Amino acid sequence: MNRKRFLAAVLGTAMIIPACSGGSGDNKPAGAAGAEPQNKPKAPVTIEFAAGLDATGEFAKSIERFNKSHPDIQVKYIELPQVPNEQLTRYTTWFNSKSKTPDLLMADVTWPKMFASAGWIAPIDEYISADFLKQFYPAAVDVAKIDGKQYGVQGWIDVGMIYYRKDLLEKYNQKIPQTWSEMEQVAQEIMKKESDPNLVGYVFQGAKIEGATINWLEFLWGNGGDVFDANGKIKVDTPKAIEAMKKMHALVHTSKISPVSVATSSPNDNQIVFGNGNAIFMRNWPNTYTSLKETKVSEKYDVMPIPKFEGGKSQPSTGGWVYVINNSSEHKKEAAELMKFFLSDAEQKSMLLQTSKIATNRNALADPEVASKQPISTVAQRLLETAKSRPALRAYEQFSRAMQTEINLVLNGQKDPEQAMKDAQKEIDKIKE
Repeated sequence: MNRKRFLAAVLGTAMIIPACSGGSGDNKPAGAAGAEPQNKPKAPVTIEFAAGLDATGEFAKSIERFNKSHPDIQVKYIELPQVPNEQLTRYTTWFNSKSKTPDLLMADVTWPKMFASAGWIAPIDEYISADFLKQFYPAAVDVAKIDGKQYGVQGWIDVGMIYYRKDLLEKYNQKIPQTWSEMEQVAQEIMKKESDPNLVGYVFQGAKIEGATINWLEFLWGNGGDVFDANGKIKVDTPKAIEAMKKMHALVHTSKISPVSVATSSPNDNQIVFGNGNAIFMRNWPNTYTSLKETKVSEKYDVMPIPKFEGGKSQPSTGGWVYVINNSSEHKKEAAELMKFFLSDAEQKSMLLQTSKIATNRNALADPEVASKQPISTVAQRLLETAKSRPALRAYEQFSRAMQTEINLVLNGQKDPEQAMKDAQKEIDKIKE
């Protein structure tokens, strides 16, 4: 073979080799202009997270921390209106259209059963272990445990508590009451000795709102009762449920430590009355603790557990929001990673310190820095051990509306407790669960 034929053969082979090894079929050598890299980095998965508007900006900062530490997953934050009903409307629209996004979302504590029953949210058992769940208070887990499957974990939690005038109890040498009867006695004693016509004994939420149902549930649970019978059916026309309603009625119409105005009051209304120094006891939520520091009772109040019936147990109701995963999402595993990140010790601690929301993670809530900066956290730890989630019902809203109506009539003195519970049962029996 002469020199020219030899060079031609070699060059021809050199042009074939890159095409075979690269597998692209475009005959471009590696590194040549326009060639695709052989080990091109995989594009990150983008997921969407939906929650109510966060005025503090902490959610956005948390997502930024996640995106930096998880280059393979990037999160887009979808801010929703703060009003729960508006959020529910948005979620319902997405779910009914089988939208693949948002992937992860925050649901009110009364929604998981409804969402799960409709097939809208996915079980998370394959992503989150039983050991992982042990980090959280029971109510934060139970709220999304439906028919034996775990559908989410509560991200932050509210827990009912009683605010009391420690200065007045100390002034008259009164012990912190444990039962409703003891509270009535203490309040009556202080009201009598203070002789202040503006001072009432106890304010709570009795208007035709969710708060009325929550308060009644706390009376019921503190009496050892429940809304479910032995067959799992909703049953409120029971001796213990009637006793709970009778006690609410008695506070207003017998011992009269509560004013009739509780039948029109909300948490904010109660806070104003207590903050002005016109109530000895008040049922409210943790966020009130800081707000009262700017009122007339600053440095004069403390908190205690919800009272119970004799022989019962204090069981405050919880509120708050739950992380759940869209069942139509194509990125459930990644959504679960974001959920676990939000629920981690560090992120729960940061959320608590920056927003005053009560963490569901035991380690975060017990952190020394949290205790020093958010004193309410120490009390919350104790209360959360016995706290209960509201009943897991697909039609919870209908159940609550039926109860609100009857509770309000009882507090107003327009109906006796026995008849109210019978009428509530009739309405509840119409609900298709």
